[in-house]
Amino acid sequence: MSSRHNKTDVAVSSNPTRTRVRATAPAAAAAPAQLPVSEAARDFLDLFYPVHYKIGIGIEDSLRGGRLTRHQVAILWLIRSEGEGGKRIARKEIERSITRWFEIGNSAISKALRVLSKPPYELLAIVENPLSARERYVLLTPAGEQQIEWMVAQGHRFVQRMVDHLNADESAQGVHFLTRVSKIIDIVAREKPTAPAPLEVAAAGIKPRRARR
Repeated sequence: MSSRHNKTDVAVSSNPTRTRVRATAPAAAAAPAQLPVSEAARDFLDLFYPVHYKIGIGIEDSLRGGRLTRHQVAILWLIRSEGEGGKRIARKEIERSITRWFEIGNSAISKALRVLSKPPYELLAIVENPLSARERYVLLTPAGEQQIEWMVAQGHRFVQRMVDHLNADESAQGVHFLTRVSKIIDIVAREKPTAPAPLEVAAAGIKPRRARR
């Protein structure tokens, strides 16, 4: 014999001393409230494609010079930008950044470093940390420093072609904006990420955008 209730099913066996209670699954929790999205945020997202894939990849290709891979350029530019004196960086810092940017494993990073440290490149030297035999440092060789100088010159020439189409105010505003955004993204990266909305909720909140002319 069984008796049904709205929230709980009770099953009574032939043994009067044994009663099984089966609780029904609780109702799904409501989706977390999503933060409002400003028109400025929508406009910035529309710039993701041209900024990242057109400008970013264009600059990266100029740094490659038809000689280096994207992974190799990223490693060299990371040393220049984040390394000690722009010449030395801990290998684990390379691994941390490159795996996040390119979603490649440690073995692929080791291969890229090994290729850059041997002929015909010989741009890097990999040495032990004197304070810890388990850690490695990656250093620019004299040839590596010359390669960086060449890459900087190539990058300057590429960017100059864009700057030639801007006036002085636009150039200054662009540098100021990108400098601010670069600092802000570091702050955002340390913040607790907002839980993503379920797909159907996110889709319901999408507003049609007018095509840009």
